[in-house]
Amino acid sequence: MAQSQFVPKVKLIEQLGEIISNRETGFLTILTDSNRSVLLRFSRGHLTRLHCRSKEAGEAIQVLAESALVKYTYASAPEDSEPELMPADSFLQLIDPGVNTVTSGNTRPVVSGNNMSAGDPIKAQMLEIATEYIGIVAEMIVDEAFEDNNDVGRAIDYIGNAIPDANQSKAFRRAALEHFSSIDI
Repeated sequence: MAQSQFVPKVKLIEQLGEIISNRETGFLTILTDSNRSVLLRFSRGHLTRLHCRSKEAGEAIQVLAESALVKYTYASAPEDSEPELMPADSFLQLIDPGVNTVTSGNTRPVVSGNNMSAGDPIKAQMLEIATEYIGIVAEMIVDEAFEDNNDVGRAIDYIGNAIPDANQSKAFRRAALEHFSSIDI
């Protein structure tokens, strides 16, 4: 489907839901209202590639998350031999946190593939903050940070230590400590 005019991002989310649930294979080219383009590659409903100007998936997710209006075109293509980049439901959650990700038959919000549940709002909030500083690998790092315990202070230290850039690490720690200031850390 091609959009000649900008449409609300919810239309794109619906298109992505169709691609995933119908297990389609092809390219989805997106132009945002901030004049940024993103290319998504799907193979049998699995997100296998994600490109933006910097070629970093985190930037592509951020560009889409910050956009309100988009134009997009979907074109079928042969199947891709690349492995799944990230679960499509997680991708949808990252670009539009309010989206109800039920495309895979899962009725709980999908923020993490393993043990994230709707009853763990602290972990979900930590993932949201960490994603701003380290992109899509935040999911794995946050899971590891909360693997053995639910101590928020230790999780912040673990995630902060996992960020290679010292300035980004400090900024993450500051943001997380500020966000969780009401919790005794």
